[in-house]
Amino acid sequence: MEAQFVTGGGGVEIATYEWGKADAPAVLLMHGFCQSHLCWRKQFESALADEFRLVAVDLRGHGRSGKPETKQAYQDTRMWADDVAAVIAGKRLNKPVLVGWSYAGNVMSDYVRHHGTGAVAGIDFVGATTKRGAEKGRDFSGAGIRDQVRGLLSDDLDENLRATAAFLRACTTAPMAPADLTEAMGYNMLVPLATRRHMLTRVIENDDVLPTVDVPVLVSHGQADAVVRDDSARHIARLAPHAELSLYPGIGHAPFYEAPERFNEELAAFVRRCVS
Repeated sequence: MEAQFVTGGGGVEIATYEWGKADAPAVLLMHGFCQSHLCWRKQFESALADEFRLVAVDLRGHGRSGKPETKQAYQDTRMWADDVAAVIAGKRLNKPVLVGWSYAGNVMSDYVRHHGTGAVAGIDFVGATTKRGAEKGRDFSGAGIRDQVRGLLSDDLDENLRATAAFLRACTTAPMAPADLTEAMGYNMLVPLATRRHMLTRVIENDDVLPTVDVPVLVSHGQADAVVRDDSARHIARLAPHAELSLYPGIGHAPFYEAPERFNEELAAFVRRCVS
């Protein structure tokens, strides 16, 4: 699939990819820290593409999207918000359901903070976080990311590779298929150190945003998540007024990868509810 680009916040080019039916309800898929649109392969190569219009992005700093180096490009909430708004407008998505994995929980919150919910039909927080580095330790990061931060930010290539591999292994309870791990290592290593540093040092607090979300919310989270603790899911579900909590026993940080059949069925049912 060739990328189509839209101009996001601060003029950064955002790569978008599309599958499915052009006139069907739209689903906008957003990946997490150091990932890419390819993490959603078990969604865009599934029956979801027979029923919905699936659009995935490479977040700024990732994949084929622009990779600015400034701190403001990653720590200004308006930048992320305007990226999402640009994709919705540029792709002419009619009230899409937003699906955000991990760090993209913050990106979706940035979008709601600046643009509200009038242009979306629903939001699915997947293994997501809406806090980072906040006061009183209310950071829901797990050991799977905390223990690797130094290596992930190292300019020593050997140390960085080891930390990136350890981070990816922490994303699932069962080992990833070798081909999938190789692919994921590739797109993780495309993310520059400047992007990683500015994202991981950003202080994030969205407790004021979640209560304003007036569209249906699904919170999908693995109970064995080592990267974002599952109390993050409970926190989001408690604050968002119209939230449904879906926990996956024995599943790690990527339920869409480890339990794709259940995830895809639940996502399809959620989208149908949102657009009915």
